[in-house]
Amino acid sequence: MMKHGSTFALVCTVALAGQFQSSAADDLFDYGKHLSGECTSCHRDGANETIPPIVGMAKDFFVAAMESFRRGERKNKAMVSVAKSLDAEQIKALAAYFATIKPKDP
Repeated sequence: MMKHGSTFALVCTVALAGQFQSSAADDLFDYGKHLSGECTSCHRDGANETIPPIVGMAKDFFVAAMESFRRGERKNKAMVSVAKSLDAEQIKALAAYFATIKPKDP
């Protein structure tokens, strides 16, 4: 049976874990925002039909697309170069950032 002090410690541990998780997610978002300038110079709001928009893109889809460029499965020279210049953490950060941005209304 758990004593009152143990219950309090468990509650505090769970609360702190949630704060660290939130802080880590915020850090990832901030890092993605910092890196995003390179992306948004080409990937804008979808007005250019040859360069797809990436704002609002699902995290998993973004990561999968970037990994596909890194492996050479997708054949756009510019994107292969960009994807190969990013590490896994940078790709996850960009995915976290772009997934939260809402596309502009047409």
